[in-house]
Amino acid sequence: MRRQHLIVARVGRNSLHPRWLDRARMRSWDLHLCPFEPLPAAAREDCSTSDVIVGPKWAGLRELLNRWDGWRGYQYIWLPDDDLLTDAPNIDRFFATAATLGWDLCAPALDETSYYAHYSTMRNRRCTARRTGFVEIMAPCFSRAALGQLLPTLSESTTGWGWGLDSVWPKLLGYQNVGVIDATPVRHTRPVGAFRDAALGQRVLAESDALLARHDCQQVHRVFEALGPDLKPMTLDPAGLTALLVDGWQYLLPANPALLPWMVQAQAPAGGWPAYPVAGTPSHAMPGDALGLQGAA
Repeated sequence: MRRQHLIVARVGRNSLHPRWLDRARMRSWDLHLCPFEPLPAAAREDCSTSDVIVGPKWAGLRELLNRWDGWRGYQYIWLPDDDLLTDAPNIDRFFATAATLGWDLCAPALDETSYYAHYSTMRNRRCTARRTGFVEIMAPCFSRAALGQLLPTLSESTTGWGWGLDSVWPKLLGYQNVGVIDATPVRHTRPVGAFRDAALGQRVLAESDALLARHDCQQVHRVFEALGPDLKPMTLDPAGLTALLVDGWQYLLPANPALLPWMVQAQAPAGGWPAYPVAGTPSHAMPGDALGLQGAA
Protein backbone atom coordinates (compact mmCIF):
# COMPACT_ATOMS: atom_id res chain seq x y z
CA MET A 1 0.00 0.00 0.00
CA ARG A 2 1.32 3.42 -0.95
CA ARG A 3 2.23 5.65 1.98
CA GLN A 4 1.76 9.43 2.17
CA HIS A 5 5.31 10.63 1.44
CA LEU A 6 8.31 9.42 -0.56
CA ILE A 7 12.07 9.37 -0.21
CA VAL A 8 14.04 9.01 -3.44
CA ALA A 9 17.66 8.39 -2.50
CA ARG A 10 20.62 8.37 -4.87
CA VAL A 11 22.71 5.65 -3.27
CA GLY A 12 25.83 3.53 -3.48
CA ARG A 13 27.10 0.49 -1.59
CA ASN A 14 28.09 2.60 1.44
CA SER A 15 24.70 4.27 1.76
CA LEU A 16 23.27 4.81 5.23
CA HIS A 17 19.67 4.34 4.09
CA PRO A 18 19.27 1.00 5.95
CA ARG A 19 19.63 3.02 9.16
CA TRP A 20 16.60 5.10 8.16
CA LEU A 21 14.32 2.07 8.14
CA ASP A 22 12.52 0.58 11.10
CA ARG A 23 10.61 -2.53 10.08
CA ALA A 24 9.05 -2.87 13.55
CA ARG A 25 6.89 0.26 13.28
CA MET A 26 4.52 2.02 10.97
CA ARG A 27 5.91 4.90 8.96
CA SER A 28 4.43 7.60 6.74
CA TRP A 29 6.82 7.26 3.79
CA ASP A 30 8.06 4.90 1.12
CA LEU A 31 11.71 4.58 0.11
CA HIS A 32 12.80 4.29 -3.52
CA LEU A 33 16.47 3.80 -4.32
CA CYS A 34 18.14 5.28 -7.39
CA PRO A 35 21.55 3.56 -7.29
CA PHE A 36 24.66 4.77 -9.09
CA GLU A 37 26.30 1.37 -8.67
CA PRO A 38 25.05 -2.19 -8.03
CA LEU A 39 23.76 -2.78 -4.49
CA PRO A 40 23.91 -5.93 -2.36
CA ALA A 41 20.59 -7.66 -1.75
CA ALA A 42 20.50 -6.59 1.90
CA ALA A 43 20.56 -2.92 0.86
CA ARG A 44 17.44 -3.40 -1.26
CA GLU A 45 15.19 -4.71 1.53
CA ASP A 46 11.98 -2.90 2.54
CA CYS A 47 12.17 -0.48 -0.38
CA SER A 48 11.86 -0.32 -4.16
CA THR A 49 14.87 0.07 -6.44
CA SER A 50 15.35 1.39 -9.96
CA ASP A 51 18.00 0.26 -12.41
CA VAL A 52 21.55 1.51 -11.91
CA ILE A 53 22.13 4.97 -13.41
CA VAL A 54 25.83 5.80 -13.45
CA GLY A 55 26.85 9.39 -12.74
CA PRO A 56 26.39 12.22 -10.23
CA LYS A 57 23.39 12.58 -7.95
CA TRP A 58 21.35 15.07 -9.96
CA ALA A 59 22.01 13.44 -13.34
CA GLY A 60 20.53 10.21 -12.02
CA LEU A 61 17.58 11.89 -10.33
CA ARG A 62 16.86 13.92 -13.46
CA GLU A 63 16.65 10.75 -15.54
CA LEU A 64 14.57 8.83 -12.99
CA LEU A 65 12.06 11.57 -12.15
CA ASN A 66 11.46 12.38 -15.81
CA ARG A 67 10.78 8.80 -16.91
CA TRP A 68 9.04 7.51 -13.76
CA ASP A 69 5.79 9.18 -12.68
CA GLY A 70 5.43 7.17 -9.47
CA TRP A 71 6.55 10.14 -7.36
CA ARG A 72 3.50 12.14 -8.47
CA GLY A 73 1.22 10.15 -6.16
CA TYR A 74 2.91 11.41 -2.98
CA GLN A 75 2.41 14.59 -0.95
CA TYR A 76 6.09 15.29 -0.22
CA ILE A 77 9.20 13.95 -1.95
CA TRP A 78 12.55 14.08 -0.13
CA LEU A 79 15.79 13.73 -2.14
CA PRO A 80 18.57 13.27 0.46
CA ASP A 81 22.22 12.33 0.03
CA ASP A 82 23.04 8.80 1.09
CA ASP A 83 25.51 9.86 3.81
CA LEU A 84 22.87 11.34 6.11
CA LEU A 85 22.31 9.55 9.40
CA THR A 86 18.79 9.59 10.83
CA ASP A 87 15.99 7.20 11.77
CA ALA A 88 12.38 6.49 10.87
CA PRO A 89 10.72 8.41 13.75
CA ASN A 90 12.74 11.53 12.96
CA ILE A 91 11.86 11.31 9.27
CA ASP A 92 8.18 10.93 10.19
CA ARG A 93 8.38 14.09 12.30
CA PHE A 94 10.13 15.95 9.49
CA PHE A 95 7.44 15.10 6.94
CA ALA A 96 4.66 15.89 9.44
CA THR A 97 6.17 19.30 10.21
CA ALA A 98 6.59 20.14 6.52
CA ALA A 99 2.96 19.21 5.89
CA THR A 100 1.69 21.22 8.87
CA LEU A 101 3.58 24.28 7.64
CA GLY A 102 2.51 23.72 4.04
CA TRP A 103 6.04 24.42 2.82
CA ASP A 104 6.94 23.73 -0.80
CA LEU A 105 10.71 23.39 -0.35
CA CYS A 106 12.45 22.51 2.89
CA ALA A 107 15.13 20.41 4.54
CA PRO A 108 15.94 19.08 7.98
CA ALA A 109 18.72 21.00 9.69
CA LEU A 110 22.09 19.32 10.12
CA ASP A 111 22.93 18.41 13.69
CA GLU A 112 25.79 19.92 15.71
CA THR A 113 28.28 17.16 14.82
CA SER A 114 27.74 17.35 11.06
CA TYR A 115 30.17 18.26 8.33
CA TYR A 116 28.72 21.35 6.67
CA ALA A 117 29.31 23.94 3.96
CA HIS A 118 26.82 26.67 4.97
CA TYR A 119 26.06 27.75 8.53
CA SER A 120 22.39 28.36 7.66
CA THR A 121 21.89 24.63 7.10
CA MET A 122 22.98 23.83 10.66
CA ARG A 123 20.56 23.36 13.51
CA ASN A 124 19.65 26.58 15.28
CA ARG A 125 19.01 25.75 18.92
CA ARG A 126 16.62 28.68 19.41
CA CYS A 127 14.26 27.71 16.57
CA THR A 128 11.85 24.92 15.81
CA ALA A 129 11.98 25.91 12.14
CA ARG A 130 13.13 28.86 10.04
CA ARG A 131 11.71 30.39 6.89
CA THR A 132 14.81 30.90 4.77
CA GLY A 133 16.09 31.83 1.32
CA PHE A 134 18.28 28.75 0.85
CA VAL A 135 17.77 24.98 1.01
CA GLU A 136 20.92 23.05 0.13
CA ILE A 137 20.94 20.37 -2.59
CA MET A 138 22.17 17.88 0.03
CA ALA A 139 18.65 17.11 1.30
CA PRO A 140 15.85 19.09 -0.35
CA CYS A 141 12.25 18.07 0.20
CA PHE A 142 9.56 19.23 -2.24
CA SER A 143 5.81 19.35 -2.24
CA ARG A 144 4.43 17.45 -5.23
CA ALA A 145 3.45 20.71 -6.94
CA ALA A 146 6.85 22.32 -6.33
CA LEU A 147 8.76 19.32 -7.67
CA GLY A 148 6.60 19.38 -10.79
CA GLN A 149 7.35 23.07 -11.23
CA LEU A 150 11.09 22.82 -10.56
CA LEU A 151 11.90 19.50 -12.25
CA PRO A 152 12.87 21.17 -15.57
CA THR A 153 15.69 23.03 -13.80
CA LEU A 154 17.57 19.75 -13.32
CA SER A 155 18.31 19.83 -17.05
CA GLU A 156 20.19 23.10 -16.51
CA SER A 157 22.88 21.23 -14.55
CA THR A 158 24.73 19.55 -17.40
CA THR A 159 27.45 18.33 -15.03
CA GLY A 160 24.81 16.58 -12.91
CA TRP A 161 26.26 18.01 -9.70
CA GLY A 162 23.42 20.48 -9.23
CA TRP A 163 25.44 23.30 -7.68
CA GLY A 164 23.51 26.54 -7.89
CA LEU A 165 20.09 24.91 -8.10
CA ASP A 166 19.65 25.45 -4.36
CA SER A 167 19.75 29.20 -5.01
CA VAL A 168 17.55 29.05 -8.11
CA TRP A 169 14.71 27.03 -6.53
CA PRO A 170 13.84 29.53 -3.75
CA LYS A 171 13.95 32.36 -6.29
CA LEU A 172 11.52 30.55 -8.61
CA LEU A 173 9.22 29.95 -5.63
CA GLY A 174 9.29 33.65 -4.78
CA TYR A 175 11.08 32.89 -1.49
CA GLN A 176 7.72 31.73 -0.13
CA ASN A 177 7.08 28.50 1.80
CA VAL A 178 10.81 27.70 1.86
CA GLY A 179 12.63 26.75 5.03
CA VAL A 180 14.73 24.59 7.33
CA ILE A 181 13.26 22.46 10.12
CA ASP A 182 15.52 22.57 13.17
CA ALA A 183 13.41 20.24 15.32
CA THR A 184 14.25 17.20 13.16
CA PRO A 185 18.02 17.38 12.58
CA VAL A 186 20.01 14.77 10.68
CA ARG A 187 23.75 14.10 10.75
CA HIS A 188 25.93 14.65 7.68
CA THR A 189 28.69 12.09 8.11
CA ARG A 190 31.18 12.88 5.34
CA PRO A 191 33.33 15.94 4.54
CA VAL A 192 31.99 18.29 1.87
CA GLY A 193 33.39 20.22 -1.07
CA ALA A 194 36.16 17.94 -2.34
CA PHE A 195 36.67 17.12 -6.03
CA ARG A 196 39.08 14.43 -7.13
CA ASP A 197 39.37 16.17 -10.51
CA ALA A 198 40.33 19.87 -10.35
CA ALA A 199 39.02 20.48 -13.86
CA LEU A 200 35.64 19.02 -12.89
CA GLY A 201 35.55 21.28 -9.86
CA GLN A 202 36.11 24.30 -12.09
CA ARG A 203 33.30 23.21 -14.43
CA VAL A 204 30.90 22.71 -11.52
CA LEU A 205 31.69 26.15 -10.09
CA ALA A 206 31.36 27.79 -13.50
CA GLU A 207 28.02 26.07 -14.04
CA SER A 208 26.80 27.33 -10.66
CA ASP A 209 27.80 30.90 -11.54
CA ALA A 210 26.03 30.60 -14.90
CA LEU A 211 22.84 29.27 -13.26
CA LEU A 212 22.71 32.17 -10.82
CA ALA A 213 23.35 34.69 -13.60
CA ARG A 214 20.69 33.14 -15.84
CA HIS A 215 18.07 33.36 -13.10
CA ASP A 216 19.32 36.70 -11.71
CA CYS A 217 19.69 35.35 -8.18
CA GLN A 218 22.28 34.74 -5.50
CA GLN A 219 22.73 32.61 -2.41
CA VAL A 220 20.34 34.02 0.19
CA HIS A 221 21.24 32.87 3.70
CA ARG A 222 18.82 35.31 5.29
CA VAL A 223 16.30 33.96 7.79
CA PHE A 224 12.98 35.70 7.14
CA GLU A 225 11.17 34.25 10.15
CA ALA A 226 12.01 32.11 13.17
CA LEU A 227 9.28 29.69 14.23
CA GLY A 228 8.74 28.54 17.80
CA PRO A 229 7.42 25.23 19.18
CA ASP A 230 3.88 26.17 18.11
CA LEU A 231 5.19 26.55 14.53
CA LYS A 232 4.14 30.21 14.59
CA PRO A 233 6.53 33.02 13.63
CA MET A 234 8.14 34.74 16.60
CA THR A 235 7.42 38.46 16.82
CA LEU A 236 10.90 39.99 16.53
CA ASP A 237 12.37 43.09 14.94
CA PRO A 238 15.48 42.63 12.74
CA ALA A 239 17.88 43.16 15.63
CA GLY A 240 15.95 40.79 17.89
CA LEU A 241 15.81 38.10 15.21
CA THR A 242 19.54 38.46 14.56
CA ALA A 243 20.34 38.17 18.27
CA LEU A 244 18.20 35.04 18.58
CA LEU A 245 19.84 33.42 15.55
CA VAL A 246 23.37 34.21 16.71
CA ASP A 247 22.56 32.74 20.11
CA GLY A 248 21.18 29.59 18.50
CA TRP A 249 24.34 29.16 16.39
CA GLN A 250 26.73 30.13 19.18
CA TYR A 251 28.15 26.60 19.23
CA LEU A 252 29.61 27.13 15.72
CA LEU A 253 31.64 30.22 16.60
CA PRO A 254 34.56 28.82 18.65
CA ALA A 255 35.72 26.78 15.65
CA ASN A 256 34.88 29.48 13.10
CA PRO A 257 34.59 33.02 14.53
CA ALA A 258 34.33 34.47 11.00
CA LEU A 259 30.76 33.18 10.86
CA LEU A 260 29.58 35.89 13.26
CA PRO A 261 29.86 38.89 10.90
CA TRP A 262 28.37 36.81 8.08
CA MET A 263 25.36 35.94 10.24
CA VAL A 264 24.84 39.60 11.12
CA GLN A 265 25.35 40.77 7.54
CA ALA A 266 22.84 38.24 6.18
CA GLN A 267 20.16 39.65 8.49
CA ALA A 268 20.79 43.34 7.72
CA PRO A 269 17.63 45.34 6.87
CA ALA A 270 17.26 46.76 3.37
CA GLY A 271 18.78 50.09 4.42
CA GLY A 272 21.54 48.46 6.44
CA TRP A 273 22.05 48.45 10.17
CA PRO A 274 21.71 51.87 11.85
CA ALA A 275 24.96 53.55 12.86
CA TYR A 276 25.98 53.38 16.49
CA PRO A 277 25.01 56.63 18.29
CA VAL A 278 28.37 58.18 19.18
CA ALA A 279 27.24 61.80 19.60
CA GLY A 280 26.38 62.89 23.13
CA THR A 281 25.31 60.37 25.75
CA PRO A 282 24.48 56.90 24.35
CA SER A 283 20.74 56.38 24.61
CA HIS A 284 21.19 52.83 25.92
CA ALA A 285 24.10 53.35 28.31
CA MET A 286 24.37 50.50 30.78
CA PRO A 287 23.65 51.32 34.45
CA GLY A 288 26.36 51.24 37.07
CA ASP A 289 29.09 52.65 34.81
CA ALA A 290 29.59 49.23 33.16
CA LEU A 291 32.57 50.54 31.17
CA GLY A 292 34.42 51.50 34.35
CA LEU A 293 34.91 55.11 33.29
CA GLN A 294 33.39 56.82 36.33
CA GLY A 295 35.84 59.21 37.96
CA ALA A 296 38.47 58.70 35.26
CA ALA A 297 40.36 61.90 34.53
